Amino acid sequence: MLTLRDEKRWIGFWMPAAAVMLAASCSQFKMPDADRGPVAVQTEDWSYGRSAGSMARSQHYVLHTTCSEEPFVDALPTFMEACYDAYGELLPPAKQPGEPMKAYLFQKRADWERFTNEFSPTRAPTYLKIRRGGYSERGVTVSHYSSQRGTLAILAHEGLHQYLEATDRGRIPAWINEGLACYFESFDLQNGRPVFKPERNSLRSPYLREALQRDNLIPLKEILGTNAGAAVHRPTGHVRSYYAQEWSLVLFLLSDEAPSEYRDGFKKLLDDLGTVTMEQRATSRLNALGDGSVSPGEAVFRIYITEDLDQFDADYRAYLKKLLRLES
Repeated sequence: MLTLRDEKRWIGFWMPAAAVMLAASCSQFKMPDADRGPVAVQTEDWSYGRSAGSMARSQHYVLHTTCSEEPFVDALPTFMEACYDAYGELLPPAKQPGEPMKAYLFQKRADWERFTNEFSPTRAPTYLKIRRGGYSERGVTVSHYSSQRGTLAILAHEGLHQYLEATDRGRIPAWINEGLACYFESFDLQNGRPVFKPERNSLRSPYLREALQRDNLIPLKEILGTNAGAAVHRPTGHVRSYYAQEWSLVLFLLSDEAPSEYRDGFKKLLDDLGTVTMEQRATSRLNALGDGSVSPGEAVFRIYITEDLDQFDADYRAYLKKLLRLES
């Protein structure tokens, strides 16, 4: 059990997650079958203020939306259920959600802003800094439409945050939470279902390339210790680099390019993710240090991945150059 001092230290370790979407090789785990049968859906009318819309209920989701383009809206439950299957392949649920998870997708940003102010008045000033994207809080995702492709990427990203909370994963390091969410942003569509292609993330790779070429990557220690709520208050270039590096960090740890020490450690971390075991191990490390020099996110990284941050950073940068085809 955490002491009051421990509890204060872990504030910000996990927080409601926001996705900043700036636009709209094979993954290292078994993907669900894209040819599965149709998803059972119940629909009814729904509205928000003067904006008419619909509500669709499937096995794991209740989607409220004011979007009106029928083929797109009709395909959303199938897309979201396929995302749920993919999340579960990588991170088997600690428990099944007790009820379908709620998602809100607004056609107009003005409705999204109004709903955000009503739903989360305390955090609304932070969320409203997101120009294109969404957020997940209290097991609910809230997004607004950008384009069909970009909106689906937002739903996949925020859905991962929601899934971790709904399946009782507990408190999770922000670098893993955001990195895994970004991991699900890139996909091909087959029969309305996403086939994830995390190495081809065109939402993030241009900004990662820019930061790497300018030798302006955010230091690893900062990446491990920062959460999205803090990042979105920084300049736009920093925000872009933050999400791009979170994506590529998880991509590296799941790839065959990573040394086996890193891959095996990350697999063990995913097994322990959000559990009492992970939290107690990290808390013990923080108490042993006692000087505040290491964040909870860094402590988890050091325990499961490696203590040698300098060597890891060198290996990671070498991987990025290969990923982005920047080798000299």
